[in-house]
Amino acid sequence: MTLREILRRALGPAPRPSATPPAPGAGHTLTDEENLGRELLRLDWGLGLFRWVHLADAVEKAVHVSTAVSFGSGEGLHEVFLARARPDVSVLGVDLRRSELVDIPPNARFLSGDLLDASFRATLPKADLVYSIECLEHIEDDVIVARAMADCVVPGGHFYVQVPFANRSEQADPVLCENERKCFGHVRPGYDEEGLRALARRLDLDVVFVAGAFWSPLQPIIWAAAEKFGPAFAPRWRAILDLVRLDLRTGLPADRAEAIAIKMLARKPA
Repeated sequence: MTLREILRRALGPAPRPSATPPAPGAGHTLTDEENLGRELLRLDWGLGLFRWVHLADAVEKAVHVSTAVSFGSGEGLHEVFLARARPDVSVLGVDLRRSELVDIPPNARFLSGDLLDASFRATLPKADLVYSIECLEHIEDDVIVARAMADCVVPGGHFYVQVPFANRSEQADPVLCENERKCFGHVRPGYDEEGLRALARRLDLDVVFVAGAFWSPLQPIIWAAAEKFGPAFAPRWRAILDLVRLDLRTGLPADRAEAIAIKMLARKPA
């Protein structure tokens, strides 16, 4: 039996798709966990759930988190999900563009601004956890921006970053570099362990761990299934979330065929 047949039996007949899929959050009250989960599953064909699982793991490992600031929050789905999952945590999402989400929980808010603007940086609060998901790879001078992020971490607090993975030879591959820039707007195809540890040293942070994420074959299978079956997956997002948690593992990939993301949790000395 093929994977397609297995999934069809598990999911049943797919509902008729609408002609124009709604934008993330459109028409939903996103303080409702059920709708949030469906949106995270739909985001980038399942990658939204992968990002959430790894973020939640970082929050758990940081332990004492009452305030969190996200840089490059985009639409803000992960920030709202974190605020709902942890009502004891005050969550701030920061991005160049303003989030259009409505009915957000009272412990979440959003700001739009440029981290390269000193006057904007001066308005930002300090937090126990500062995180950035798939943001630094879009920025030419990533060290300057990462330093501005790390400056918002309180002493003893944590900085979490998740970015695309590429080993040293892949980072020098002109075809891969061009494809990543053209398709995703990435100024670099990814980071490796050495690069993230070097970044932490420049930011005067102590590395807690570096590990791979979005491992094969789990991530490609869920990606392909979500792309193929789309809305039929939505009611089963919690079951898929349980599967995605299998992506939490130690170790580092050798190349992008093994995993396509890498993450780091670092601590600012008290």
